[in-house]
Amino acid sequence: MRLNARYIKNQIMAQQMLQQNSSKTNVKDAAKRPDSLLIQSGGTRDLSQVNYSRSGVTEKGSSLSRLYQSANQKTITDNGNETVIAADNPYESESDIASRILDEKYSRINEINKRKSDPLRFIKDKYQRPDSPYFRSDLTESERQAAYHNETEWLFKGKAQSYDFRDAAFRGETLNGEIQGENEKVFQRGQVNQQIGVLFHRNHIQIPEDANLTFTISPIDYLLKVSGTDDQELTQQIEAVLNSGENSKELFAHIIRSRSDDSSQFTPEAYEKYQVVREMYEVTGYHLKDLQTVGGKFVTEDGRDLLEIYKEALQHDPLLKHTAAEAAAHYGQALTKLARTGYDAIPDLVLSIDYKDGSLRDAGQSRQYGSGDTEWLSEWKRELGVRI
Repeated sequence: MRLNARYIKNQIMAQQMLQQNSSKTNVKDAAKRPDSLLIQSGGTRDLSQVNYSRSGVTEKGSSLSRLYQSANQKTITDNGNETVIAADNPYESESDIASRILDEKYSRINEINKRKSDPLRFIKDKYQRPDSPYFRSDLTESERQAAYHNETEWLFKGKAQSYDFRDAAFRGETLNGEIQGENEKVFQRGQVNQQIGVLFHRNHIQIPEDANLTFTISPIDYLLKVSGTDDQELTQQIEAVLNSGENSKELFAHIIRSRSDDSSQFTPEAYEKYQVVREMYEVTGYHLKDLQTVGGKFVTEDGRDLLEIYKEALQHDPLLKHTAAEAAAHYGQALTKLARTGYDAIPDLVLSIDYKDGSLRDAGQSRQYGSGDTEWLSEWKRELGVRI
């Protein structure tokens, strides 16, 4: 997938993260698996007997934390592919799990509501009218607000497009958008550590116990260099393996996704330069460092404006043309800015990450995601009352 498509996807993900940080309604992803982990399907209970509380919705002994851990216990095995490292491994967030719980809960409750002569009035009776015999006084005010939102979502839309996670099903649980983002980084680090281990095992590479290596990757060509050891044979073995296939490119992307706000490796200017240089290279085949600038534009040897070449390439690619206008607007502005600033005036986004004791270790930032390096996250969770 080219960078313009990635950019648009990243914007959507950013919007979803902002919504996850809200104290009320969170955008819900579609359920990822058809099988039920939470409610026994095909049971004999009448729908009117479905309890709205956690104990009646989830199986006995289940918990959000347990389901989350179960969904993300994934062991990497060697499938023989040249590229083993993946920056984006399949993952189910706390919100994904919670949404599946609520899908099952409210699909049943919606059937109950629809049996009433006036479903909306029945819902309002339960959550907004204290004088009604159906009023849910056993719920807190916020839980009633959540239930009203969730039930009307199902009633009017056939299936909820958004959920309010203050639902009674999660009484005693705290869902925090920032923590969810950090949990995913820890998960992805564990997966990449395993993938590197698979590569090393496959190629009979043994890292000395006291070794503290550094992997440094240049952008665009994704050439990886190893430092931290005087063993040249070991250095060459590691570089050969990690530079094979797209392993170094995926590791580069993993470093980007693992960065924290105080990372000394990233500046907005260097990252923006990397994005536009990579996009132009992947779409047009031209590397900006090889082109001249004339009148605030990057031009080819035959005098063509690279931006026009880029626009034409987007229109001729069936996978990219539907986002061509957005991509041209975004990257065109960045391309012009870089041409006027000067290619060499902004450092390249060269990234490094350490490797010790079988785990990647983040360099130049306070938040660490390596094996045994996440006590800061555990402490943060304790402070917020987050159990996952």
